[in-house]
Amino acid sequence: MPKKRNAAQRIGAIGEDRFRLSCQENFIIPNKVEHDFGFDFLCQADLSADFGETGPVSGVFVGFSVRATDRDDGRIRLNRADAECLLAAQFPTGLALVKLDGPKTASVYFRMMDASFIVELSQFLTSAKKSRHFTPKDMRPMAEIRDAFRKVSAVGYLEQVRADAARKIAEPITGPVQIRIHRDSGRQATLITSLDLYAWFEQGTPAEQEALYLATFGEPERRDRRMRQLALNGKAMGGLVHLPQPYVLAGFVMDHPTGVCVHSPSGSAHLPVLRTANERHFGYIHPAGFALTVSSRVEQDGQYVHMMRALADPDSDALLGNHPALLAFLTACHPESVFSFDDRDGPPLDARYFVNLGDLAQCAAAFRDAQRLDGWDAAPVMVKDMASPESRNSLVFLASAADPQTQPIPRGLLLTTPDVEEEEDCDAVPGAVNVPVVCNLADSSLVVWFSGHGSVLFHNGDPCGFTVPAFGVDTIEVRARVPSRSLFPQVHLGPRTLLWDAGRWAQGDAGTGRWADDLRLRFQLD
Repeated sequence: MPKKRNAAQRIGAIGEDRFRLSCQENFIIPNKVEHDFGFDFLCQADLSADFGETGPVSGVFVGFSVRATDRDDGRIRLNRADAECLLAAQFPTGLALVKLDGPKTASVYFRMMDASFIVELSQFLTSAKKSRHFTPKDMRPMAEIRDAFRKVSAVGYLEQVRADAARKIAEPITGPVQIRIHRDSGRQATLITSLDLYAWFEQGTPAEQEALYLATFGEPERRDRRMRQLALNGKAMGGLVHLPQPYVLAGFVMDHPTGVCVHSPSGSAHLPVLRTANERHFGYIHPAGFALTVSSRVEQDGQYVHMMRALADPDSDALLGNHPALLAFLTACHPESVFSFDDRDGPPLDARYFVNLGDLAQCAAAFRDAQRLDGWDAAPVMVKDMASPESRNSLVFLASAADPQTQPIPRGLLLTTPDVEEEEDCDAVPGAVNVPVVCNLADSSLVVWFSGHGSVLFHNGDPCGFTVPAFGVDTIEVRARVPSRSLFPQVHLGPRTLLWDAGRWAQGDAGTGRWADDLRLRFQLD
């Protein structure tokens, strides 16, 4: 069976020949690449002024990828690998289009890899498209190639157009950008600076938006660490990838010292804060990891609104007791409160519009009340405890325990089967009763021992319950945190566990884990 030559092979071969001839006609020397992986020719400019003269040859090589077509519209196609090859080359490059009108007639066009072409190919690569088409209307006539060679042969041309392209790609996303390339002996780096540092990061998904929100408005000392974990904007970074590396992204962050005052019928409190912002929010942050934030205008249910939020940093290990101004501020916050700002650094805002503020104020008030408990000074309550539902439940319970009128511990309890009656079947012996309650915080478990004097109940000689007129907190132990399947404080009685939920005790199935051996109801008879 004889060898065959298809139309694509024929068009490709004739196209390269026509490109070669057109180069010669315009004083460009086409050097065919033997192993052409991406580039078909490495061309040099013949700098002679006239056909009959002897002149120098440029030392700059320009790589050309040649595409030929016999389509009426002259359309050619580049795939993603073709685009990546053109962008990655460390020398000036160009694309040539040869439109064939049969085997003897052709029109040749070209396009140099300038800033606008780099932008087009970079945007193509960041899209989901598999190919990009070009026609003669996208190219320049071959008669202009000699002038184009003069431009691309200038010292630093490639670096300059890449910097210009990077700027054009980044600025619609980040705003104005300044690019500087620094070099010294054996080292180089590119510094890219935008007005807004936060604009470099992805914000396309709710998770990405929340991560940037925490980096902006969370505990300030965690900002740099959090920003290193953010995903960079893929489109913006696509234009930077071919600049001299490493490159450094920089930008400005607004941290303006100011203050916020809460005004309530019961009194007022002032809190020193920093005013800061990113593209989506502005807000006021306290160094311990508390913030009040207001979103930019968003559409909700057919209306444009500003979303307001109170934040307790879920990672802040700042101790609440070390920030009395923050505690005073939060405990003064009520639904009818109004916020005002120093030097009119923001309009007055109603507290009731801030999501989560009520929970944080409740935590602060509970912390304040729980300080009356014996041994409370050792309790490591942190800002992140205000962000944890389990910690909030613990603090509210402990605040109740500090109030002699509340008595959150059951004053009488039978631990045996329901058919045992206290008055008929049990013997009461005077004695002291000690009940352990485990309250989980973010990083520790508090074991609160409640003690009281009353009666220990016995059934057939075995302890089966107790009755105590009043309890008091005897001591608070701080232990390593033991995870619980419940979000509520637990009374550990040995044979069963009670969970405190919404001011009531109910039997629960929460596992006691390693508590079971040393935390249980204790009796000491008189």
